[in-house]
Amino acid sequence: MNELEKDLLRRISEGDAQAFTLLLKEIIPSLQAVIFKLVKQEDAVREILQETFIRIWMHRDKLPDLEKPAAWLKRVALNETFTWLNKNAYRARIFSGLSADAGVSESTGIDNLSLYETQKILQQAIDQLPPQRRRIYLMSRSEGLRSEEIARQLNLSSGYVKNALTAALDFLRQRLRDAGKMMLFLFI
Repeated sequence: MNELEKDLLRRISEGDAQAFTLLLKEIIPSLQAVIFKLVKQEDAVREILQETFIRIWMHRDKLPDLEKPAAWLKRVALNETFTWLNKNAYRARIFSGLSADAGVSESTGIDNLSLYETQKILQQAIDQLPPQRRRIYLMSRSEGLRSEEIARQLNLSSGYVKNALTAALDFLRQRLRDAGKMMLFLFI
């Protein structure tokens, strides 16, 4: 990240609406493409982008500290996309007359699991990770760093980081299974 980008993020964190508008103009095309691949509806893309921008503005104080702001912005957009998809799947079930009586089990997986519940279970599991493993996991997933970059920053071997990340993912997946949640492990 260059000094110009750092300055832009700092200004946004201080509440500069013009700087925020510049950022939005810069990232809208890439976020639109990612969101459209998942929802395939122009109206939905606009709605999700609006929610994404609100979320970014609400958490703008995090921007100056991000190592990989593009990865974080994409993560926010994907979270908003899956929230939208989850809400629409729920509405579709209601309107189509599906109910638990019609054979829909409570434990059928992601269809019956709200994003909020999943995030809560996942966050509890992340909090249970040993400190070093948690740090490695968060650097990988939240900051978008590769194993080699994490190893370099923490003065660890690349193999150790890869093993720690694998162990963390196995632990998180097991916690979700233990909670009775069958998951598509796209985001952990």
